[in-house]
Amino acid sequence: MDYKIENWGKDHWSLLAYIETCCVDYGGKLDLKKMRVNNNKRPFGNGNGFGWENAWSSPLKDGTLIDGHDDLDVLDDLIKEELCENIGTEINTMIKLTERGLKVTQDLRVHKINGGTFKEFKI
Repeated sequence: MDYKIENWGKDHWSLLAYIETCCVDYGGKLDLKKMRVNNNKRPFGNGNGFGWENAWSSPLKDGTLIDGHDDLDVLDDLIKEELCENIGTEINTMIKLTERGLKVTQDLRVHKINGGTFKEFKI
């Protein structure tokens, strides 16, 4: 399966937008309870008690689900593309946007202001 940034779907871009909000309002601290955490892969889960359904896996732009892919996997993808960096731990996540990440979040914000959806966003 192709996980190239050009093929990312709504979950990747919505998480980037959430990260921007956390950087602005909370010093980069992410709230795992607001994130999809696959407790089949990560025993700490997100604490909401809902467990994990594979239907919640991240979709690509074409709708194909990435099996078991949760928001922490999405975060890893964002980090690999140098849009942000984790300056904390997996459980106590503290995110910093990179220069590239600042540019992409600006483009994403303009896209959303103009009526676009996260799924339609093109980097």
